[in-house]
Amino acid sequence: MEVEHCPACEHPLNKGLQSWHRQCTRCTYEGSTLQVDIDVQGDREVLDEVLREEGLGTLRQRNFRILAEELTARFPHGGRRPRLLDVGCAHGWFLEAAGDHFDVLGIEPDARVAELAAARGLPARRGFFPDALAADDLFDVIIFNDVMEHIPDILAALRACARHLLPGGMIVINAPARTGVLYRTSRLMASIGLSASFDRMWQKGFPSPHLHYLDDRTMRALGARAGLRLHCVRTLRSISVRGLYARIRYDRSVSATKALATTGVLAVMAPLFGLLPADIKVWTLVAA
Repeated sequence: MEVEHCPACEHPLNKGLQSWHRQCTRCTYEGSTLQVDIDVQGDREVLDEVLREEGLGTLRQRNFRILAEELTARFPHGGRRPRLLDVGCAHGWFLEAAGDHFDVLGIEPDARVAELAAARGLPARRGFFPDALAADDLFDVIIFNDVMEHIPDILAALRACARHLLPGGMIVINAPARTGVLYRTSRLMASIGLSASFDRMWQKGFPSPHLHYLDDRTMRALGARAGLRLHCVRTLRSISVRGLYARIRYDRSVSATKALATTGVLAVMAPLFGLLPADIKVWTLVAA
């Protein structure tokens, strides 16, 4: 059996809280051995995509507007429209948010979701990163919105980003944070045998589960191994009461009763989340 190593520090990984959970004893990296089974053919639907769009739309579109505005300020027009690649563009919400300023391109491997974006007239190329790109496809910004944590070889992905980045460009990774209050709470519950929320945080049973949970330290180390430097870090909101029930319910295995109960608890707690460690972080990397 091949020994699993930490992508951040190369130290062997130990079994964590579940048979599929891994953690590094040298640094703070956490990973999983969950299997990825993306619907690249478009012949099945594991998740309820209608509820998924309803559940995530409000929160993600709000966060995407914030990121698009910040990137627009960083890349003013200088005789040409700056180029932006959205890896795992899903429904195309970030392409819409950034399209007024950037020359945008999206990549999406899930056939059904890619069709939804293309049907709205968005430039979504079906395939995986970086295979869907030509060698001379270069960008000012390469962004991963809730995507990097799903990519099996995260170090190879970062090295591919470095190859496809124009001088002065940047890589933006918007992903769940290992240090967030929801993740830490789910870990605590799993440690006493209550694993349901921990499984959901890792999206166990989903076609594209989480394979990594990152923090500032691991992102800095991963960037260094790929010839990149961690430039800045910010946080974003992780919970929106609007659409919360649909967000929980798009997993077909969750009953309506359980979804209602979870929605009620999170809705009551929502005002507190702004005061607690954020569950979404945005890491920006540049060439070292």
